[in-house]
Amino acid sequence: MAAARLSPTANLLRKSRLFAIPQALTPPQEAPTSRAIAESDTATLPYPIRASLVTPSSSLARGDWGLKRPLPAKSTSDKSSRPIVRVLELDTFEHTTDFESAADHTVTLEKFQELHMPMSLPSKASYAASMVSKHVSPFESHLDNTNTSPGLGEPGAKQFRHSGPWLAGQTETEFQAFSKYVQKNKPELLKKLRESFVAKRTAEQWKQAQDNGENLENLEPVKVTDEEFQAYIKSLRADPLALGPVVFELLDLPSAPAVPSNKIGTKYYQSPGTKLSAAEYTAFGPPKTHPSAGLSYTRSHALIYNHPKYGPQAFQRPVEARVLRPKGRFKGRSSGKAVTGVGGIAVDESTMHTFIEKGSSAANAVFDSSIPGGAKFWVNPVRSSVDSEGRIELKANRASATAKAPYGIDQNDFSPLSISDIIRGDHRVVPKMDRQPSGDIAKNLIDSLTKPNKIRHAYKSRAVPRQS
Repeated sequence: MAAARLSPTANLLRKSRLFAIPQALTPPQEAPTSRAIAESDTATLPYPIRASLVTPSSSLARGDWGLKRPLPAKSTSDKSSRPIVRVLELDTFEHTTDFESAADHTVTLEKFQELHMPMSLPSKASYAASMVSKHVSPFESHLDNTNTSPGLGEPGAKQFRHSGPWLAGQTETEFQAFSKYVQKNKPELLKKLRESFVAKRTAEQWKQAQDNGENLENLEPVKVTDEEFQAYIKSLRADPLALGPVVFELLDLPSAPAVPSNKIGTKYYQSPGTKLSAAEYTAFGPPKTHPSAGLSYTRSHALIYNHPKYGPQAFQRPVEARVLRPKGRFKGRSSGKAVTGVGGIAVDESTMHTFIEKGSSAANAVFDSSIPGGAKFWVNPVRSSVDSEGRIELKANRASATAKAPYGIDQNDFSPLSISDIIRGDHRVVPKMDRQPSGDIAKNLIDSLTKPNKIRHAYKSRAVPRQS
């Protein structure tokens, strides 16, 4: 059979880069609350919702990005050394192309790939714990499943996506729409319920025949009458604890969060054991994307960092972490946790374990505006995952002296020790003075003693004579 011929217009559209741009995703929505929320239109989103476009240098010189019209060089090539754009509107009312820079997510992806971090399933990290959470790859065969995966039939198989919605995360409008969908498909659901009831009766018959020592090959197929099926439905309606697992299995719904302790004594619809690949998904909902989000496809962190001089190392080269919010009070409120930025990702200090070797400093304890670019310190990333909302969660430990020594990194990070550490008695030496030669110490001591006299003489020379 000859292939269907395409018209010139259809062939042009198939090969056009313009029509290859995927549809934009839905922007992340904030949780409904009565408090006032200050939002910014220019803030970086937690995850990209539009594709990033690049063009060769030969086409960039002409402003050709494969779109309907060329883009101006003043906003693309002249503004950045690596121009990357995302199209907001292809053709506006003013006959222009609305676009913006896409370097925020693109550079963050490149920085993350330089960390050589495998993606893990999300897990809780205690602020006071000294043990790193266990790495579980989302690419394992018994975890990387959806509702249509053939691997669900294996024992102990988990999945990260169900065909039904997560009821705990739905609004009232969404729940009403889902209820109408269930009512519309009631005949099909009753047919599936009848098949599950027949399978249940068959399993009970096999179990009874096996206990009695009968031959299982001579068993006849189970036949369920309409009266028996209606009686089964009435028994489920009278017992919420038995109806809950049946409804979750019939509609393929993710397991609901745990029932509060004050509701245990009352009747409620119990959900079956979770089939989700991570326990965090039970409390916060299934992930909106794949648990890896396409950031990395490495399954383990079993890598050896071979130093050219000192040989294999237990830690990779530490990376710089910028202090975004120091410890202490923030906007008039007490905040004991600091927020740092690692590779363009905000890291909460609660994910950093408290076990720190001697030699690491508390650079994020105070805010020092005199440091160019902000205060920084060295960290070692250990775990990375994506939560249910598509946000990257990075867990890192402060780099110890052992991890920084082979690379010649200063043991005192980028900022001097705070005065509180010296008063507390953790360091018995004066900072910076011990790192200077003895000649410089004597010179600085003499200058500090003679400096008040110099200031006094300068003040007297600049004094204005009194007028009579």
